[in-house]
Amino acid sequence: MKTLIKTTIVAVALTCGTLYAGGSHSHDGEHGHSHTQVEVSKSYVEKVAIQDRMKLIKKKQIDASWSNIPTLNIEKKQFHHNTEWVVSFKNEKIKDKSKQVLYIFVSLYGQVTGANYTGQ
Repeated sequence: MKTLIKTTIVAVALTCGTLYAGGSHSHDGEHGHSHTQVEVSKSYVEKVAIQDRMKLIKKKQIDASWSNIPTLNIEKKQFHHNTEWVVSFKNEKIKDKSKQVLYIFVSLYGQVTGANYTGQ
């Protein structure tokens, strides 16, 4: 009898846990969570890079003069075993020539992976 009660309690606990875990969790990609990844278009990559550039300006990680700089180039580049999009912007208002070109790296699936002034 004790075994039956314990088994019933465990079964109810597992069932409730499973129901709770599935409650309001979506797997449709609306929140950046998707099990199927599709490569994004070049135009989408440009939009993502521009949005990230604006975030960098807001965080004061780059100068506000970057805000209206047009895209210089968008290309796919191989880094070790990964291929990524590299979006570049050139800001001639920056006095330090080594920091006039900003590179924003975007995965093939549209996630920003980094930014720097070297392109590497």
